[in-house]
Amino acid sequence: MEVITQKISNGIVITLKKNSGEDKKPVIVLCHGFCGIREILLPAFADAFARAGFAAITFDYRGFGDSDGERGRLVPALQIADILSVVRWVQQQPALDAQRIGLWGTSFGGCHVFAAAAEAAEIKCVVSQLAFADGEAIVSGQMSEEEKNAFIATLDKMTEKQKNSGKEMMVSVNRVLSDAESKAFFEENRTRYPQMDIKIPFLTVRETLQYKPAIYAARVKCPTLVVIAGKDTVNPPEQGRALFAAVGAHEKELYEQADARHYDIYTGAHFQQVINVQTEWFKKYL
Repeated sequence: MEVITQKISNGIVITLKKNSGEDKKPVIVLCHGFCGIREILLPAFADAFARAGFAAITFDYRGFGDSDGERGRLVPALQIADILSVVRWVQQQPALDAQRIGLWGTSFGGCHVFAAAAEAAEIKCVVSQLAFADGEAIVSGQMSEEEKNAFIATLDKMTEKQKNSGKEMMVSVNRVLSDAESKAFFEENRTRYPQMDIKIPFLTVRETLQYKPAIYAARVKCPTLVVIAGKDTVNPPEQGRALFAAVGAHEKELYEQADARHYDIYTGAHFQQVINVQTEWFKKYL
C-alpha cells in the first residue's frame, strides 16, 4: 500500500499508509541525533514504520533544519522539551491514537528519549539506538586525568566569559567532533544538505560532557529496546550496554548488531535487520 508524507506548518512531518482504513493510528515519534535534521537518516525508518501500520512523526529540534530558534544552539534539556512538545501535538490530532505513542531515538536522540519517557507517563514504549550512558566518558574518556581537568577548566572559563560578555566561540560541527566516522559523515552531508552547514557554540562540548542519560534511563518504566552496534566508534557499545543496565523498566531488551559501525545501521543489510527488530518491538508494545 502507498505511503504518503505530509508536512505540517510547524515543521512536523507525518509518514503513514494512504487510506489504510484504521480509525486512529498508533504513533512513533522519531528523534534524530547530534546536529541532525529530519531529512537525513530518519526517512527510511519513518517509511518502514509507516508500512508496518504506524504513523511516523519526524521533526527538527529548535535551531536546526526547518524549525525556528537560534541557529545551532544545542542544549539537551531544550531538545527533550521539543520532543515532549511534539508528543503533546500528537495527542491533539484526531486521526492519531493518543493512547499509543512510542518514542524512537538515534544517537543523541537515543539519549533524549529516556528523559522524555521519564517525564511523559503516556509514552507506551521506547526504542533507543546507538546512544550513550555518560557524556563525560564520551567527551573525555580518552584523556588523562591531567588533560581532562585542564580541558574542563578551559570550558568553565569559556562559560564564565560567555555569561559576562554574551560572546562565545562559534565553530563548525566538525570542530566539536572527536571521532573520524562522524567527521566524515558531516563533511559529506553538509554539501548535500546546506541546512547542516552551520556553526554551533564550542560550549556544546560542555553540554555533552555534563549529560548523563543513564540517570533518566533509571526512571523509565515502559518497555525499552536498546540497540547497539558492535563496532561503533562514535558511541562505543559498552556505553549502550551501560545505558541498558540503567533502564528501570521490567520489560527491556538489548539488541546488538555485532559487525556494524555507527553509521552502518542506517542503510543496507544492517538497516534491514535492525528495522525488523524495532518494528516487532513496536508491534508488541504499541
